Amino acid sequence: MPYKYDIFISYRRHPETLAWIKDHFVPLLELRVGLALGYDPAIYVHQVRQQVPAGTVWPSALGEELGLSRILVPLWTKTFFNSKWCTKELSYMLGRERETGAREKHNKYGLVVPAIIHDGDDFPSALNFIQCMDLKSCYNTRMRRDSAKAEELSDLIEVHAEGIAEAIRRAPKWKKSWPHAAADEFFSTFYSADYPRQIRIPKFQLT
Repeated sequence: MPYKYDIFISYRRHPETLAWIKDHFVPLLELRVGLALGYDPAIYVHQVRQQVPAGTVWPSALGEELGLSRILVPLWTKTFFNSKWCTKELSYMLGRERETGAREKHNKYGLVVPAIIHDGDDFPSALNFIQCMDLKSCYNTRMRRDSAKAEELSDLIEVHAEGIAEAIRRAPKWKKSWPHAAADEFFSTFYSADYPRQIRIPKFQLT
């Protein structure tokens, strides 16, 4: 089985963010990156375009979808790094970068292409080596599709579209072990009886 998705979007779940992603970010990302690639990219966005099938052990299912994706586009906010799910998705793809040598001197395009949509001052310093898209000025969950902010978002994504397309093109050869390994990792991390009672906020660590 080859890659299933070109882009996996990781974000902290919130109804307002979901609406912004669905109405503004994904359509423009698909358009601009598609023009750069020459075809419409396959984008995975949980709860926006795709749903985990009913009855499925969803940590495993979500991990498998990430394992089938070429690159990760995380939407960084202060709350992103307080989310065990979000940081797990980020750590997984950074681990693949190291495993495959996807971000080295000969290849400036890695497998993680972050977009900052809020804050940006208190992110982990270990991630400063990654260039980010700064979309804070356009993260208005109530903006109209014909508004000035929507036009600005389109222009900003266009600036970065070729870089995102190149990261997709340079993604390493897919390994059939990735989806199974990611599914196992997500299952062991999240599917436990005491997880709903967890009260300590996990700290992000780059491993």
